[in-house]
Amino acid sequence: MSLAKIAGQSRPVDHLLVVDNGSDASARGAAEAVGAFYLDAGDNRGPAGGIALGMRHILERAQDDDWLVLFDDDDPPRTSEMLDRLWRFGQQQHLLDAQTAAVGLVGARYDFRRGVTRRVADEDLSGPVLVNYIGGGQLPLFRCDALRKAGVFDERLFFGFDDLEHGLRLGHAGYSLYVEGSWWLEERMFHQRTGQDAARPRTVKDVAPWRRYYSVRNAVLIARRYCGTLTAVAVGLVGAVKGGASTARGGGRISEWFLPARGAVHGLIGLYGRRVDPGQNRKRHHDGSPQ
Repeated sequence: MSLAKIAGQSRPVDHLLVVDNGSDASARGAAEAVGAFYLDAGDNRGPAGGIALGMRHILERAQDDDWLVLFDDDDPPRTSEMLDRLWRFGQQQHLLDAQTAAVGLVGARYDFRRGVTRRVADEDLSGPVLVNYIGGGQLPLFRCDALRKAGVFDERLFFGFDDLEHGLRLGHAGYSLYVEGSWWLEERMFHQRTGQDAARPRTVKDVAPWRRYYSVRNAVLIARRYCGTLTAVAVGLVGAVKGGASTARGGGRISEWFLPARGAVHGLIGLYGRRVDPGQNRKRHHDGSPQ
């Protein structure tokens, strides 16, 4: 269904790539059915690794002024004109701001003092809105020249907050990221998420212990890099306590209660990569993507 909705966009993509993170035989057939290029990652590289692999493949073929869009198989475009609207918005913003690196449907700002994301207030959603990152599944479009200069997603994160880290890295390199406020408000209204303006830690809501581990670890790694050690320690402490308590309430094994604390420690000492096996849990993750 997702590939069909992508193929049905009024502004079709020039090159469609399907990255298979699990060597799924059905994925190859689905890609071929819509004329997409199929790329087998060979192993579970996590969302961060799969996206990085796909980005590199596209950058080998794209021009600097081309745009690269990320699609999420769980969140296909709701309407047939979404991609065209975003592409036109991106072109317009690049004319107004030559440092425009990305546009998308939904984003958020980052509180560098506290190491948490900050939701943009409903009343501020009008015209181009400058954000620190664009959420996963929100049709982010990236200028290929910006990706070449600032880099692709950090595959070392494996799972969670890869979009946040990449947005902060683009901003650190001097680039701008925008969301069209009126469309953003439309998305909030459609999903019934208006009236929720508040700063909050961006944490995984799913109770799966391994998700808690990566949530805390990557939040700490990002705070450590972009906010400083003291903020990273605070983020780690909050994540360890809240994550451990939530895991305990979920009825996991006692050893799993300490996975968030382990993630905090690993983040503080700078350990990246796939450190905890996701196992057989394939339920869709909810990573607190901003609305």
